[in-house]
Amino acid sequence: MNPIVPLLSVLALVPSSTARGVATSPDAAAAISIPARQGSDAGTAAGRVRFEGEKPEVKPLAIEPDRAKGCTPAGEAIDAKDESLLIGKDNGIANVVITIEVADAKAKVPEKPIVMDQKKCRFEPHVVVIPAGATVDFLNSDQAAHNVHIYPLKNEGFNQTVAVGGKHTATFPKSDKIQIKCDLHPWMKSWLIVSESPFVAVTDADGAFKIAGLPPGEHKATLWHEELGKAQVVIKVEPDGPDGAAGKSAPLEFKLSQQKKEGRPRR
Repeated sequence: MNPIVPLLSVLALVPSSTARGVATSPDAAAAISIPARQGSDAGTAAGRVRFEGEKPEVKPLAIEPDRAKGCTPAGEAIDAKDESLLIGKDNGIANVVITIEVADAKAKVPEKPIVMDQKKCRFEPHVVVIPAGATVDFLNSDQAAHNVHIYPLKNEGFNQTVAVGGKHTATFPKSDKIQIKCDLHPWMKSWLIVSESPFVAVTDADGAFKIAGLPPGEHKATLWHEELGKAQVVIKVEPDGPDGAAGKSAPLEFKLSQQKKEGRPRR
């Protein structure tokens, strides 16, 4: 990773590898100083992640008809949209994971399992974020068998068949970025992001995100996308003024670009 370069009171985004690039405009970088706010909106980081440059061609998924039996009701085609790079309205990028690290802040583990479904031979949602220590129910809502094959870096891997109407349950104790595939239907791919931080968001179809409740101070934020790689930035949450007024903060805007592909993006 290249050294992070200071810019005013913030740090500018830098690419994590030479395969792909991440950049911000000077105006966007200068907006990363965030005033703290009282109540539920205290220290809210909100904005948008956009694609910069010529949009790459994203081809439909290669779906083999012989393997697609039972995926959808008779006469209904499988959705062949490739979700690995979704660029929407005003170049907003979906499924960018933004994680802000705050000292001593740990994500709370939910009592109930988090659900990832296999529906119409697609994993839904495409990107799921869970707290470290959480349990996931991998469901099969199709009329065809699936298997959940995970590729973790830190957690224990498995390759588990899930029968029609069945489920497989697993717990993930360590922070991780886990690719998930179905070997029976090779076009099925998704990501499970396991985070120790409670301050995590996934951008929506327009590239928008919001992370609330940040305390005053400087915090490292990481942007990660399965095709565009990752980058880091430091955000500064300003303390309240003497009268409790927080002032105004422009929405954050990050611009990601794709450079010549020389390998897989780092997780």
